[in-house]
Amino acid sequence: MLDRVLPRTLLALGRAFEKRALVALHADGHLGLRASHFAVFSFIGLGSVRVSELADRAQQTQQGMGKTLRELEQMGYIERAIDSQDRRAKAIKLTKDGKKVANHIAKTFSAIKKEQAELLGHEDYETFVALLDKLVSVSRIETPAPFWK
Repeated sequence: MLDRVLPRTLLALGRAFEKRALVALHADGHLGLRASHFAVFSFIGLGSVRVSELADRAQQTQQGMGKTLRELEQMGYIERAIDSQDRRAKAIKLTKDGKKVANHIAKTFSAIKKEQAELLGHEDYETFVALLDKLVSVSRIETPAPFWK
């Protein structure tokens, strides 16, 4: 029965990760952050990126991404600079506080994965993750992983 709603189930699983991370971030004093900000933290990586590229990665419009970036810039999590490759474009990168938030999210996700592995059993969880990785690979789906190497 789950196969009919698998995409929504996977989306719900991702949102559960983000909700837990957001609760942890709020508890740590990052009260202005919202779930919509995860698109930036997921796809920005540790280098710099243009707004248009970040919007493409997150599958959002440039206008929507621009609004999110303005909010994060006002909170001090990202900064904009002139792109070294194209002086007309703006390069976006995480600030020191932005990197702290990204690390906080990663730690929370790791804790959740550990809990889930204990619930499913470590062997089943490893199989589940390996199969998802294989599906992503053969389907040629772009994920945030390459941007964080």
